[in-house]
Amino acid sequence: MKRRSLQIFGSCVFLLLTGYFVWAPSSVYSQPNSNQGIQPLLELGGQDIHSLIPKNVHSLLLPQEIVQYLEKLEDTPPDWTKLRHHDIAEQSERLFQINRARDEARLAKDSLRQQPVAFVWGGLLRQYLPKFNGFSLALGPELIQTSWGIIRFKPIDLPDYLVAIPSVDLRKQLMARQKDGELIDIIVLCIGTLIADESLIYGFSHDGDQRGMILPVVSVQKIMYLFKR
Repeated sequence: MKRRSLQIFGSCVFLLLTGYFVWAPSSVYSQPNSNQGIQPLLELGGQDIHSLIPKNVHSLLLPQEIVQYLEKLEDTPPDWTKLRHHDIAEQSERLFQINRARDEARLAKDSLRQQPVAFVWGGLLRQYLPKFNGFSLALGPELIQTSWGIIRFKPIDLPDYLVAIPSVDLRKQLMARQKDGELIDIIVLCIGTLIADESLIYGFSHDGDQRGMILPVVSVQKIMYLFKR
């Protein structure tokens, strides 16, 4: 395993500190079909998000669902106390070693790793785009506290353009609310698979508490935009 995991984790911490950010076009992680990111904005109403997830997909929306999945894939949580060290260089080395060891051990459960998973990120409606009759989006991570540590999904292979298209009636309501200065949040449901190498990255948050954090790195194949009033 390369030391790329520590570099990726540093980038993720930056995103956590800056909050919402916009996915710009990228030649590194772009999908061939940008239209995959141009999707209807579905109104949830009283519908449970789980009902939108296919049965062959592992739902990783709730803390208990994530823990059950990690127990199958990783067996036991890391000992964060032993990984933590006042010397940042030493702590980085310890994280590198556990990431490398767990990457190798995970090869024995590759069939499980290859099964699709579903998770959510937060979305924020931005500029209205008449060309699409929809809104561009800004995305931000959801931080989920579990008994294993903080879980922060890292999506890659997202489409170049993310546009949520509401119904005509909803569009009028949303535009009026934006005109009044309201920030409108949506839910972005992502479905994909863990990448082959460094699929889970163990590290620490850069808040004052230095809490244990696990970043599942997911190659996203499908996204859905959900609006909950």
